[in-house]
Amino acid sequence: MTHQARPVKQYAPGLRMTTDRDGVVIRYARPYEGERLREIAFTAKAHWGYDPEWVRRWVANGDFSTEALRSNETFVADDGSDVVAWAMLVPRGDIAWLEDMWVVPSWMRKGVGARLFERVAARARELGARRLEWEAEPNAVGFYEKVGGRYVRDSETSEWGRVLQIMGCDL
Repeated sequence: MTHQARPVKQYAPGLRMTTDRDGVVIRYARPYEGERLREIAFTAKAHWGYDPEWVRRWVANGDFSTEALRSNETFVADDGSDVVAWAMLVPRGDIAWLEDMWVVPSWMRKGVGARLFERVAARARELGARRLEWEAEPNAVGFYEKVGGRYVRDSETSEWGRVLQIMGCDL
């Protein structure tokens, strides 16, 4: 699918690691939380109606190791009893990369994803990036547009035969 590139919207808000009125704290992932992050990725992807076996194979390819969590900027949304969303930022100089962002379905549309995205964008800016880009899950394009993302280009065809929108925002 080819799309017309639009100007990329400026994205400015930052977020401190504080508790919001819903009791959710945005914080760095802990080294032992990898399997919980894998579960969230599976649950969120399966929520969109994909074949469960395909989702299992897809999530099995993810690197949720202690090293991956430490070597990237991995943030979680923690409701005080469990991690309910997570995102991984890969610093790459001027253009930072949002590698993953997944929210437990029961927490979707409650502002947690937007707060998590804001924290990732703020951290990318702190690290000197001027832009943030990512491959957008087709069912999440509307969310990313609401937080300031715009279509940049199509991705390369993945090992799964998919072409995704690469979206971005100026920081």
